[in-house]
Amino acid sequence: FGLVALEAMACEVPVIASNTGGIPEVVIHGETGYLSEVGDVQDMIANGLKILQDETLYRRFADNSRKRASEVFHERVIVDQYIALYEALLEDC
Repeated sequence: FGLVALEAMACEVPVIASNTGGIPEVVIHGETGYLSEVGDVQDMIANGLKILQDETLYRRFADNSRKRASEVFHERVIVDQYIALYEALLEDC
């Protein structure tokens, strides 16, 4: 899970990250930041520069990031999902 990415997004920071693990679950490519293939540092640099050089794009990604963090990953949403998972697991016992 991309906790660091989620924390950045909650602070309205667009994320540049590798497209691996749980990060794509958190970061939406082209909406809240950019995802690059693992090891593709040049693509990450290009994406970072693109965001930093375009204030409108930066603001859009920042707003989208905060919204996604607060709506999709808010504790009231996540806690209910964990409870449902635990209850389902207990039913299988």
